Amino acid sequence: MSDEWNPNDPDATRVLYDLSMWSFDQQAELAAELADDDIPHTWDGAELVVPESHEAVADATITRVEERLGIVYSADAEAPHDNPAAQPIDIAEGVATTEYDLAEWPEGDRQSITRALTRQEIPYRWEDDLLLVPTDHEPVVESLMDLIESGEFAAHPDDLDDDDDTERLPFETLTTFFLAGERLQRNALDADGLEQLLAAVAVAEPDAPPYGVDLRLWKRTCELADELAGALVDDDEPDHDAAMTIAADLHDLLRPYI
Repeated sequence: MSDEWNPNDPDATRVLYDLSMWSFDQQAELAAELADDDIPHTWDGAELVVPESHEAVADATITRVEERLGIVYSADAEAPHDNPAAQPIDIAEGVATTEYDLAEWPEGDRQSITRALTRQEIPYRWEDDLLLVPTDHEPVVESLMDLIESGEFAAHPDDLDDDDDTERLPFETLTTFFLAGERLQRNALDADGLEQLLAAVAVAEPDAPPYGVDLRLWKRTCELADELAGALVDDDEPDHDAAMTIAADLHDLLRPYI
């Protein structure tokens, strides 16, 4: 990110791009392109933020990445597959390096940056909590780190250890929320719907999505489910009208995925 541009400056004119339909790998690819093209930028969750002065060149870069990766804005579009040929590249001897102390990063974020560097064919090396990269690649690496630190991504399923898989909720947990919403949007007194809702809420962790579920979708699901449970059981007087509205929102959110 350019030292001359402060995205937090209230007087700075910014352009925002909603890239919530892009996968992590697609966003990482774009982050690398933006850094290579010296385009100042930052990430606010799934939104790319650039100064207005760079809107035209950012548009061109985004279009180029969309065309190269075949990005299609459709809920029915097939998710991109990983490149099985991508392999880690070690740093060559004698190359100047930059160190990043990532001791405070969660394991999932470390796995994400490792995967992003591998796919971008950027040499790297881990020495305990230190990530070493060639100094020449600093702009790209820092752009990728900004993307990951935006907090929108869980580790990719293929990056997780086998032990982690056994601790994750099954995809069917999402189905349980969907069925609860389907029942409760029609009748807030539906006992089976309430039982399904409370059972799923009891095991759901907003930051730990079930296997194969996007983190953003899961967080929003948990948020609506908590609101729905609150409207039905947390207050002295249940608000049935509000509950049916929230249940409908939950049902509509999950319908494309069930």
